[in-house]
Amino acid sequence: MENSHVHVRRPAPAAPARRLNACVAPMIATVLAFFMACFGTLAIGFATMATDSCGPDNCSSDITVPLGLMACGLYVTPFITPLALIAAWVLACRRPHRTTARLCAAAIAVLPGLTTVGGLVLLLALDG
Repeated sequence: MENSHVHVRRPAPAAPARRLNACVAPMIATVLAFFMACFGTLAIGFATMATDSCGPDNCSSDITVPLGLMACGLYVTPFITPLALIAAWVLACRRPHRTTARLCAAAIAVLPGLTTVGGLVLLLALDG
């Protein structure tokens, strides 16, 4: 009867390092999304001057397709990026064990900015 009770080890609570690692992806996505949105706004403001020589109706598709891609990325940024960033931060703070969902939300938050920057790269590659 000496061993009538069994000692069960409980797992230790999540270490602070694990919680800090959960915040890395949302933090990087927040910084990247901010700078890409600022750069995209500035870039599309200057990139539309590429149509000055041909007018808005007579330009080749080498110019109008990248500009349309940049505009699409810039127009969806206020709708997609904040929602994805909120989801990434909520998953980081409340559910640190959901790594895949947090990384997907962080990646989705950066996609509109990448679309804008990709349009600028395409514009520079095709035009110049």
